[in-house]
Amino acid sequence: MFRKLHLKLTAYMGIILILFMFFVAAGIYQFTKIIFEDGNKELMREEALRVYNYKNTKYAEYFFNGTLFRKYIQRNPLDTKRLDACYIVYDSNLRPVISDEGEIKVGDEIKSLAQKSLEERQDLYTTKKIGRFSYRIYTKYFNDFTGQSVVQVYQNTVNEEILWSFLRNVLIAIGFVGTLILLVLSYILTGKALTPIRETWIKQKEFVADASHELRTPLTVIQTNLDVVLSDEDGTVEENEIWLDNAYSETRVMAKLIDQLLMLAKADNNEGQLSISEFSFSEVVENVCQSMEVVAASKNIELIMNIEDNIIIKADYDKMRRLAVILIDNAVKYTEKGRVTVSLKTDKNKRLLIVEDTGIGIHEKDLGRIFDRFYRADKARHREGGTGLGLSIAKWIADKHKYSLTVESTINEGSKFTLRI
Repeated sequence: MFRKLHLKLTAYMGIILILFMFFVAAGIYQFTKIIFEDGNKELMREEALRVYNYKNTKYAEYFFNGTLFRKYIQRNPLDTKRLDACYIVYDSNLRPVISDEGEIKVGDEIKSLAQKSLEERQDLYTTKKIGRFSYRIYTKYFNDFTGQSVVQVYQNTVNEEILWSFLRNVLIAIGFVGTLILLVLSYILTGKALTPIRETWIKQKEFVADASHELRTPLTVIQTNLDVVLSDEDGTVEENEIWLDNAYSETRVMAKLIDQLLMLAKADNNEGQLSISEFSFSEVVENVCQSMEVVAASKNIELIMNIEDNIIIKADYDKMRRLAVILIDNAVKYTEKGRVTVSLKTDKNKRLLIVEDTGIGIHEKDLGRIFDRFYRADKARHREGGTGLGLSIAKWIADKHKYSLTVESTINEGSKFTLRI
C-alpha cells in the first residue's frame, strides 16, 4: 500500500516539477529573447539616425530659381562597423539616395515597408523571411527641412538563429537532467516524509490488534466463569463465589483498560487539559510508596524511600499522582526479589523523581519502544496485571507538563526511570 502511495506521490511531484521546469526554461528563453530584441531594436534605431546624419553631410540640397540641386560636400564613406547591418535611404518618391546592400540584394523585397512608413509617417520594426534567411528590419521615417525620407536598416539573423537554437537545446537538456535529479530527490524525500506515516499506521494496526486482544481475554474469562455458574442450576451464590469473583476481577481489568484507552484517546485529540495547582509532590510520592509497601513486602522486595521534604510543584495533581503510581507499580511488578529505590530530590534548578529497581531489566533493543502503547519487552509476562499502556500514559503526562521522562536499563540487572521537573 505504501509503495503504491510512494510511487503515486512521486509521480504527482514529477508532473509538478516538469511543469515548473518547463515554465522556468520557457521564461528564461522568452525573457532573454525579448531583452535581446529590444537591444537590437535600439541599436538599429541609432544606426538609422547615424545613416541619416551621414546622408545629410554627404549632400547639401538647395533650390535655385525653383530647381532642386544636390551638392556633394563629403567623400568619406560611412563607418558601418558599429552594427553588422545594411541600409538603404529613400527620398519622398521612394528613390534610393544612398544604399549599402552588401553581397545579397534584398532591397526590393523590403521596399514595401519603406512605402508603408512614408504613408503612415511612422517607424516600423519587423522580421521577415527572405529566401532561406530571416532578416530584422528597422524602417525609420524622417521629415525635416530636407523633406520626407526613409532609412531602412536590416541585418541577417542566421547567426542569431543558431544561437537561439543552441540556447533552446541547452535549456531542454538542463531541464531534462534537472527534472531527473529532482525526481530522484523527490522519491527519496517522499519516502522520508512517508516514514512517520508508515510507522503511525503500523502502530495503529498494533494498537487495534493489542486492544482487541486485551479486551478479548477478560471477556473470555468472564464468559467461561459465568457459564460455569449458569450450568450449576442447583448451586447457591456462596457455592459459586469463586467463579463470580473471577468474573468480577476481570471486569476490573477491563474497566482499568477502558479508562486508560479513554485517557489516551483524549490525549490524541488534545482534550486532556491540565488542572494546574500548587502542591507538595513529596507527600504525593510518599503516599504512593506507602500504598505499595504491602505489595512489595508480599514479593520480598525492599522498598527504599529517599524523599526530600517539602518539594513543591505547580502541576496537575491527579495526573502527577498517576505518573508516580505507574512508575513505582511498574518497578515492583517487574522485580521478583531485591529492592526498589524511590528518590525525590532537588538538583540545581530541577526536581528529580528517580525510580530504580533490581528487576529483570529491559533489553537495549526494546528501550526505544518502551513508551509505545501496548508494547511489552517481556511478552511472556503480559498477564502480570498490566495492559502495556501505563508507561505510554506516564510519558504523555510528562510531555504534557513539558517534563522529561527517560529510562536506563540493563538486562537482568534492573531499570532506572528518571522524571526531570
